[in-house]
Amino acid sequence: MREPDDSEPDDREPVSATSTQVMLAEYAALRTEVERRANTQWSVFALQLASAGAIGSVAVAATADSAVLLLVPLSSYLLGSRYILHDFHIKLIRRYLRESLSERLADDIRWETWRTEALAGPTTRGWFSVTGWNFVHSTRLAFEGVGMLAVLCAGFAGVYRWSQRAPAWPVAVGYAVGWLLGVGVVLLLRRAFRRASDL
Repeated sequence: MREPDDSEPDDREPVSATSTQVMLAEYAALRTEVERRANTQWSVFALQLASAGAIGSVAVAATADSAVLLLVPLSSYLLGSRYILHDFHIKLIRRYLRESLSERLADDIRWETWRTEALAGPTTRGWFSVTGWNFVHSTRLAFEGVGMLAVLCAGFAGVYRWSQRAPAWPVAVGYAVGWLLGVGVVLLLRRAFRRASDL
C-alpha cells in the first residue's frame, strides 16, 4: 500500500475555517428550507383530500346539484400546482447542495450525491413504486385522479339528468362550459405532474 506523498499537489483550493462555517450554516439553512417546504407539501396534500371529500359529500347529499362536483378539478389544479411548486424548489435546493455547495466543501457533504445514486436504480421508478411519479402514484391520484373522477361523475350525472328532463339551454350551456373547464384543468395538472417527474 502506497503512503500518501506530501509532495503531490492538491488541485483543490484550501477552504478557510470561516468559509467552511459560512457554508455549513448555508447548508443547515437550506436543509431547514427543505423541511419547511416538505411540511407545507403535506399540508397542501391534506387540504386537497379534505376539500375534495367535502365537495364530494355536498354533491352526493344534494343529487340535484351535481354541478358542485366541477369545483373539485379546479381546487385540485390550484392545490396540485402549489404541491408541484414546493416539489420543484425542494429539487432545486437538493441540486444546489449536490452540485455547488458540496463541491465548495471539498465533497465532504455527500448525502445528496449518495441519495441521487441510490435512487437512480431501475427498480425505484416502477409503476407501483412509491418513488416513481407515474399516474398510479398516490400523490398524483390525490390531485389528478380525484379531479378526473369528479369530471367523469359530473359528466355522467349531467347526461343522466338531461335524459330524465332536458334543462333550459342556459343551464345546459353553463354545465357544458364548466365540464369542459374541468377537463381542461385536469389535463393541465396532468402535464404539470409529468413535467415535475422529469426534473
